[in-house]
Amino acid sequence: MKDLLNIYRRYILTAALLCVLVLVFNLLLLFLFLLSQFGYKSAAAYQDSRIDVLSSKLTLENGQYVLTDDARQKVDEELAFAMLLNQKGEVIWNRNLPRDLPRSYSLTEVASFTRWYLMDYPVKVYIRPDGLLVTATPRHSMWKYSVEFKEDLLEAFPLYLLLVLLSNLLLIFAFAVLFGRRFYTSLKPLAKGIEQLTQDQPLSLSEHGIVGELAGKLNEVSATLLFQRKALEKRDHARTSWIAGVSHDIRTPLSLILGFGDSLAESPHLDPEEQKEAASIRENSLLIKRLIADLNLTSRLEYDSYPLQIKEYAPAALLRNLLASYYNHGLEEPWSLELSLDSSLEGLTLKGDPDLLLRAFCNLTDNSIRHNPKGCEIEIRGSLQGDFVKLTFSDTGDGIPVRVIKALYRKEISKSGDSLPHVMGLRIVKQIIEAHQGILEFSLSREVCRSVVVKLPLADA
Repeated sequence: MKDLLNIYRRYILTAALLCVLVLVFNLLLLFLFLLSQFGYKSAAAYQDSRIDVLSSKLTLENGQYVLTDDARQKVDEELAFAMLLNQKGEVIWNRNLPRDLPRSYSLTEVASFTRWYLMDYPVKVYIRPDGLLVTATPRHSMWKYSVEFKEDLLEAFPLYLLLVLLSNLLLIFAFAVLFGRRFYTSLKPLAKGIEQLTQDQPLSLSEHGIVGELAGKLNEVSATLLFQRKALEKRDHARTSWIAGVSHDIRTPLSLILGFGDSLAESPHLDPEEQKEAASIRENSLLIKRLIADLNLTSRLEYDSYPLQIKEYAPAALLRNLLASYYNHGLEEPWSLELSLDSSLEGLTLKGDPDLLLRAFCNLTDNSIRHNPKGCEIEIRGSLQGDFVKLTFSDTGDGIPVRVIKALYRKEISKSGDSLPHVMGLRIVKQIIEAHQGILEFSLSREVCRSVVVKLPLADA
């Protein structure tokens, strides 16, 4: 839910930032517009276009008014006309004055066009000692309107403008918060629904509102996941039941085969060759019995249906029992087993299922014996490393191929139809160690693993 609040905050900040940027952009546009209208003229050009400058270039010579050449050009290019009225309102000089305009004006008419327009011509006036100079731009070229403000209002105008801008920003921010709150309220059920999906809980979200379509998709995903989970549970239960049933059904005939094989192998009525064949039957029957037990165990461990018998045990004593069991059962000459324990393990106790752990350690040792028929030296080292008891199983044999390790972690898929490596023994080791919250590591050297590291935590399993 904190992620959703962060999204909400970012939405508000982004909306506020966009408002500020839009405001700055509009002010920039206004500045450019004013600059284009009034600021592009050079100082000289602006000076020449002023009516007082034009008035200074209109002089009386020998009883006639004369306008300089540059002033005449300015009137011809930029103005509609120019005229000079005397004190009686009569036109005593003009330049380009239209014929439809009067040549004499009353005081009322002068007051009117000075304030507004002269027959739709926007005009400007300048008072001279000899009269009133009037200049006009073309019709519909200028907009004139008389505006009056109190002086104290103009003095406070910057403050008013600032207050208006702040009011607009606050209003926009309030709208951003309001819409963001609405958006947050719509997203909140979705966030909760996604959290329920991660916890394998069914969803039933409302499919109305701005996120209704997305809520509908989440409901569909939840229904699909629920269906798949039930199908997987049904399949896993069927497989576990089948394995348990086969293990149970095969136990009786396998026991008979073992009994008969053992009797024949010890029978004095058979010649040595026949006794050897009977012994082979007994050994392979034991192997089948162990494989079935392994299959049943890995199935139950995979689906967490094997109850761990948690109790305190000493890892040093457990490893010594492992070593003693191999030598008591007659470890043959090509193989040797050595145990090296650090003094920190003496007297140390952990909690776990010692029988299962002994099974895992036996599997690792059996792998070294089974896959090195010409013999090898097997070494088990134990030490205390941080919060873990570190046990290293290594041998001088051929090692474990990388392909086997990939198959253990399901990272290799057979593409040619060949069967994947048999990794049931290692899989049981991995499942037992992980059931004790431990770590299983493989040390690689030249594409093979020559040592397997087991790390068991000091905390309770």
